[in-house]
Amino acid sequence: MSKILALIWKELYTTYTDRNLLLIMVVTPLALATIIGTAFSGFFGGGSDAPIRDIPVALINLDAGVEQNGQAVNNGDIIVDLLVPPADASAETLEDNVLFQLTNAVELTDAEAARAGVDDGTYAAAIIIPADFSAQVSYGQNDPIQPTTIELYASSARPTSASVLEAIVQNITNTIATGNITIQSTIDELIARAQSDPAFGLRFGLASSTGTFAPDFTPAFDPANNPLRIEQQTVTGEAQRFNPLVLFGSAQAIFFMMFTAIGSATGLLEERRDGTLQRQLVSPTARLTLLVGKFIGVFLNCLVQVALLALALTLVGSLLEGQFRFIWGNNLFLVALTLITVALATGGIGTFVVSLVKTPEQANILSGVIGLLFGVLGGAFFSIDNVPVLNQVRVITPNYWGVDAFTQLALNQGGIEINLIMLTLIGAIFFIAGVTIFNRRLEV
Repeated sequence: MSKILALIWKELYTTYTDRNLLLIMVVTPLALATIIGTAFSGFFGGGSDAPIRDIPVALINLDAGVEQNGQAVNNGDIIVDLLVPPADASAETLEDNVLFQLTNAVELTDAEAARAGVDDGTYAAAIIIPADFSAQVSYGQNDPIQPTTIELYASSARPTSASVLEAIVQNITNTIATGNITIQSTIDELIARAQSDPAFGLRFGLASSTGTFAPDFTPAFDPANNPLRIEQQTVTGEAQRFNPLVLFGSAQAIFFMMFTAIGSATGLLEERRDGTLQRQLVSPTARLTLLVGKFIGVFLNCLVQVALLALALTLVGSLLEGQFRFIWGNNLFLVALTLITVALATGGIGTFVVSLVKTPEQANILSGVIGLLFGVLGGAFFSIDNVPVLNQVRVITPNYWGVDAFTQLALNQGGIEINLIMLTLIGAIFFIAGVTIFNRRLEV
């Protein structure tokens, strides 16, 4: 055991005294993720540039509507109008509307058909508005306004699109609810004043009976004018919202971790070429002990890298928001497990790749190919949610399972058991295969 620990320490010491390797491991992915996250974060705050476009989504409005102050009101129609462009919309209108850019939404009438479309890959998600939506959130129907549920039936193969659509639906419904709460609060305050002030009560009653009381509550539904805000929270009271830095930061972290894993494992090839490996093997140290110690060092390098990046991205996200917030969610235990399994998966693949080549130069070439391929599949550069073939292939990569796990944890959703299992299996299988192959090919 002491020999394995000594080998692990040597591997870590060699890595963290190499400034060039540190640049690749920490500085570069952190800089890229920060730039991307900063650029994209404006979109979710109301910016005009959509980094992801044309998400196919089916919208089903089952809302029966209500009658409010003598007028028919259907809040479900508001959501439809915001997401589904009119048939006669001009190209300029489509280009200027960020929601029309982001989604390729169509309205359907059959909820089951919409769910089937999600299952067969036609749509990334189906948004199903319940029949009592307006009845629950409109002023005068309930006292106070009641909670309601809009179903987002999303494809598990398109987690990025699902997260974005969830954020959009929450923002729209919160805006509708905020406007109605403002109306209800205003009317209730007027009634309370009328009861306490007879003169005002007479004027208010006369205006109401003659129809001259017709306030314009349109600004109540405009977030820029309404001072009230609804903040989505978990059952524990934690604020919950989609942070693009989580998505792009985790994708960049895992992308660069692949290079770290292969680069660390390549050190064994360099030692063999320099003759130092042969000298270690003739010492009273079992060959398997030597290999296991070195490759555990590769795993720890990956773990340290992803942990440092997670903390650094938290600081960046906090600076962007103006207050400290741990962007990876409130389940620290699952966050830690995800960090460990992601490091295991990438370390295992790095070990396997190095076992297939003979020289460090070959390993560098192969690492570039595999790293870029997995980076594309994992969304490190752009979303592939709308690319059917790549959308299916990416499930074999640790990038997919890792980014999806971090995204779910950041939204405090949990349910990442399958992610942890897949990452562990990927790491264990490739790690064992790599050590076995390298041991057989070790001609010393």
